[in-house]
Amino acid sequence: MAQQKRNPPGGRPGPSRFLSLSHPEWNPIFATRRTNLQYGVENGTCIENRGLLEDDVVRGFMKDGDESDACLPRADKIEQYCFGASLEALQAEKGDVGGPIAWLDERSCAGGKEQVRRYRGPLTARQLYEQLKRPRFSVAVAAGTNKVSGGSGSESASAATAGNDNLSLELVLSDVDSEPKPDSENPHGEEKRPKDLDLEPGPEPEPDAEQRKIFITNLDRWGILALIGTASESQALGLRDTLYKHLAWENFIGVTFPPGLPMFQLAFHIPFYVWRVSERAWEDHRLDSNANRLRQCRDVSFLDWKSSGPSNFLYEAQMSCLVAGEDDSRWVAYGFFDTYFDAAGEAKETVEAYHDDAIMEDGMNADPLTYGVIDAEKTVRTPREYFLSCFRIRITQVKHEWVQVVAKIRQNIRDYEQTCQYPLCTSRERSSSTAAEHNEMVKSSRDWIVQVKRLTTQLFQCLSKTVGAWENFCLNHATCFKNLSSYGERALRDIEITFTELDSLRNELEYLAESCSEFAQEASFHYWLILELRLILESTEVGNMQHKIAQDNKGLALIMMIYISPIALSAAILSMNKDVISFIPANFGSFIGLVFVFGILGILILIMRQYENWYWQVFMALNGQRGWQGIGLRRKMKEDMEQS
Repeated sequence: MAQQKRNPPGGRPGPSRFLSLSHPEWNPIFATRRTNLQYGVENGTCIENRGLLEDDVVRGFMKDGDESDACLPRADKIEQYCFGASLEALQAEKGDVGGPIAWLDERSCAGGKEQVRRYRGPLTARQLYEQLKRPRFSVAVAAGTNKVSGGSGSESASAATAGNDNLSLELVLSDVDSEPKPDSENPHGEEKRPKDLDLEPGPEPEPDAEQRKIFITNLDRWGILALIGTASESQALGLRDTLYKHLAWENFIGVTFPPGLPMFQLAFHIPFYVWRVSERAWEDHRLDSNANRLRQCRDVSFLDWKSSGPSNFLYEAQMSCLVAGEDDSRWVAYGFFDTYFDAAGEAKETVEAYHDDAIMEDGMNADPLTYGVIDAEKTVRTPREYFLSCFRIRITQVKHEWVQVVAKIRQNIRDYEQTCQYPLCTSRERSSSTAAEHNEMVKSSRDWIVQVKRLTTQLFQCLSKTVGAWENFCLNHATCFKNLSSYGERALRDIEITFTELDSLRNELEYLAESCSEFAQEASFHYWLILELRLILESTEVGNMQHKIAQDNKGLALIMMIYISPIALSAAILSMNKDVISFIPANFGSFIGLVFVFGILGILILIMRQYENWYWQVFMALNGQRGWQGIGLRRKMKEDMEQS
């Protein structure tokens, strides 16, 4: 009989619960510089190709070809946070669209020579839109041909857009395995660059943006519109899911290949929590149409029993990265990172801070997607290794945040054990505090444990999803990372080590949650014990009160019986008609005599009531004895009759 497979400890099903029918593999064609693709189509935008109107830009962009207009959950989510913003307002020269949020790096590696487009510094959403609207490739493509023709400036972009209005993405990126047709003027298949037109010399054309990196902090509605308004059809495929997962605070680590298209999409989405100590909360400024904040902030100062200093806050955060392209030479990297929870200063990650480091003497042009660890001039140029570089550094950052969160929770629970848990049972005997103070301490302790247990469980679930996403990556996506360089293999090993540490933190959160459950049971026991004791005390107090009332009633009855009732009865008798009681003269002496007689009777009645039980027992005993004597007499008479 086959042994039944069990879930691992902690209640989480193992990643092999669902077996993948096929494991995606990295297409070897991505390693070649493919010259048979028409890259001029990248100069056009998705919304232009679809002919979307101003009011329908977001929903039209977020809709995939196989989705119904009646069910667009991703579009609904994005549209909620684009409320009040429009592409027309973003294109206008004036109007507030927020401060600098973006960093842009564009390079070309054609012919083995690296060329960089001019650095524009920190960009607002409007400036980012203007930069991304520039042609990415300085080539124009005639529809239905594989031949590349030259152009310059905006004329090339216009020709590319006009020539590809009716060209589908499938046609542009089709025949990936076919060999390019030989060109007598270009036998090596190199792309032709714009040539001088023997006119007046103009500015030197910018290099192609073959490798484009976009870094955005605290992605808001204006940043979303800047990306939607400039993304090409091929980039829109991965950008839709990236925008949705980033706003929805979802987990994902993996590689996807759009069906039927020779493209790759490498992505990671990591939600996590950040613990900060400050005088006030730094709440997220991004609001949806219902004025709800995108990320939540929670005051967790109640956890600290000892400190009376600044408040403690727990923030939701998300980091998302997408690397999408057609081969190792041409790809785009998007990085969206939440930093709203840090106050302005050295600790806050901003595009201005990266800019200041780049322009200072002996400064470094740091790559923000790698958290500024790697120089943008020295980053790896292959998409897989660049993705692993970003992932390795950013997941380490996430690990450090989780280490701090778990350490804070652990320390606060230890403080509770030392301060409140043990005195619960002994404070009545060892302290001079009143019972009310002890009861209040038990109640507050129980409430604290319930809150900590709920919070710890919430943190455990979040970290478990992240670890589960990594396990799914190892099971279904790791095959795409074979045949890496030594740098890529080392980065992959470092990521694996980091997730091993994250799994240990997850186990510790699970242990802390179980400890809170035990503390909650103990506190509940003390709490219900106190309630039971309180009910007993209240019952005793009620009994004492009833006894006191009975004593008071007894005294009142004595006064009525001895004093008031005799006087009232005597007055009533003397006020009767003389024909009824003619033997009692109606004078003062008779009144005094009647009062005395009735008073004596009242005293006798009270005495008899005190010994009522004794009288009753004597009466029952006498009746019982007579009954036994009668039964014996009848039995003896019956025996005599039988003998005779």
